[in-house]
Amino acid sequence: MSQIALRELRQQARTRLVNSAEQYVLRLSDVARRAGLMSGDRPLLTGDPTTMPIVMTGHQPVVFHSGLTFKYQTTEAFATQHGLIAVAVVIDTDEGDAGAFSFPTVDASRGSLAITSGDGVPHFVSKSTTLARTPVLFSGSLLKAPDVLSAEFTVVENDLRACGKESAAKAFQAVAGQYTALAKLSPLGFSAMEANLITRWNSDIGGRMLELPLSAICSFPEFIRFTAPILEQPFEFAQCYNETLTTFRSEHRIRNEANPFPNLTLQDSWCELPFWVVDHAAGTRHVLQIRRMPDGMALECNQERLLTLHKGNVAEGLTSLLFSGQQLVPRGALITAMLRLLFSDLFIHGTGGGQYDPCTDALIRNWWSVEPSRFAVASASRFLFADERQKLLQLQQVESQLRDMQYNPQRFLGTSIFTAALEERLSSLLLEKEAAVNQMKSARQAGESAHNIGREIQRITDAIKVEVSAEFEPRQVELRNLTDQNMSAITSRTWPWFLFVSECDSVPKGRQDVATGASPW
Repeated sequence: MSQIALRELRQQARTRLVNSAEQYVLRLSDVARRAGLMSGDRPLLTGDPTTMPIVMTGHQPVVFHSGLTFKYQTTEAFATQHGLIAVAVVIDTDEGDAGAFSFPTVDASRGSLAITSGDGVPHFVSKSTTLARTPVLFSGSLLKAPDVLSAEFTVVENDLRACGKESAAKAFQAVAGQYTALAKLSPLGFSAMEANLITRWNSDIGGRMLELPLSAICSFPEFIRFTAPILEQPFEFAQCYNETLTTFRSEHRIRNEANPFPNLTLQDSWCELPFWVVDHAAGTRHVLQIRRMPDGMALECNQERLLTLHKGNVAEGLTSLLFSGQQLVPRGALITAMLRLLFSDLFIHGTGGGQYDPCTDALIRNWWSVEPSRFAVASASRFLFADERQKLLQLQQVESQLRDMQYNPQRFLGTSIFTAALEERLSSLLLEKEAAVNQMKSARQAGESAHNIGREIQRITDAIKVEVSAEFEPRQVELRNLTDQNMSAITSRTWPWFLFVSECDSVPKGRQDVATGASPW
């Protein structure tokens, strides 16, 4: 595909994206109003894509944690500030449970020790549940029945209160009511994916951005025209893809061949391509494979032939595949390559995407011979047990420094790590030790025996070690009594957004790195 053809395709694709995303958001807004969850109109960050830049982000339609929340709020705030169109892509074609989330509970195995008093670290663990029925593709996840949800929500609220998180229980209760209201709209089951979108919007998490599922984007005629040249030269593309990955791993000293993406299998007459063949009705997806045939290129997946593509009629063949209920969806580096080439002027990633998209940049340059549009990273961490986490980090710091404190306590004097009483005793012992060391030096210089002085130095050293050990032994016992599961719960940054009372009040503080610049288009 020439640069001119790609530029024209991009112009058409951007207009279709904005129009389709507007309709999708308006439809879901009407659904939310029927459930009594929205009133009034939200001013959407939309406009004319022929004259306005588009900033994009995206993720699977899961229950967000704070890092994802921050990414969406930052994208929305950036678009508002600079007068941009903002579009979030819903990656609905992945396999997963759209309703899954975790919450803290008291560690039942610890009995009465689970909730500590004073300055101790409580013994909590993470517990998981889901809002959805049996998971398939994200696009097919359905909410459980309202009565089932209500019963399970009560368990979550009770466990939060048992952990002393009354505010989190109240925040969860408010959002849980919205999920229940949406579940009541359809006796056959309401989409868990769309329920996640609506509840987020209600809490001002991307509520003004346009959103559109990836499956909808991959039904665009522009996407089919974008894909056709790859399928006309599948072996050349697979080779370029693999060479790009190999070079990237070498330059970044990556030894794991699964990172950032696995290589494509490439043989003389058969190869795989970075596409899924998705069947939404069956709830399945399989890797696309290409086999060279005398009469064209055979598309295969799951050891079955889908159709044979003939040169010059590839787009028509892909369209017929779509009409049969199956569609090609990009995977690996091709996802954001497609989104950035066809639509965005700036793409906002989280930390994971920020690590792999430099490889996508290289693929875009190597195959399409154009400069990619910009990308940036926005991420943050928020902790449900912030105070408890700080106490745990202090315990772990003491553990890591204990030996140094025992043998080199002078390095820690005046740092407030010792109590005043211990610091006074240590200072006295260190003066004794210094005097003894000087006596030993003098005795040796005079040719006298220093054996008794050496024993005195060892006695003082042992006394220092005993003093320091006694001071920190209670903390060491406390740390030893914490399991890996307890520590993981305290330090988790992936608790769902609806456990934080003020998560939607403002953009939280955290890492924010949003690059600006003119699009190469």
